[in-house]
Amino acid sequence: MKRAFLALALVGIVGAASAQTVTMPPVGGATITTPQVGSGSVTTPGVIPPAVSVPNTVSAPAPNAAGSAGARARIEADGYRDVQGLNRGADGKWRGQATRGNARVGVSVDAQGRVTTD
Repeated sequence: MKRAFLALALVGIVGAASAQTVTMPPVGGATITTPQVGSGSVTTPGVIPPAVSVPNTVSAPAPNAAGSAGARARIEADGYRDVQGLNRGADGKWRGQATRGNARVGVSVDAQGRVTTD
């Protein structure tokens, strides 16, 4: 029993000792150099995002509106009242008469919904 215990102990010691040993492969006379780190400055080219233009069409009449309701709503939203006589011209603008304050003026609405006085 003592021999079995002794043999087991020797195997355990030899196994533990050999597990601790690290054998490096031969380099062959060459030297090992570690990589060098530069100054750390990195130049990144500037990125310019593309310009995207989205028209504000929330309050503008539809460019191809079948009637004058969109133009009338846009004129009234611009502060005019009593809009009358809206007709669409050959240039696509709606023209008519409206009142602002106490003055009666000619107004027009272009395809982008801009209201101007004539």
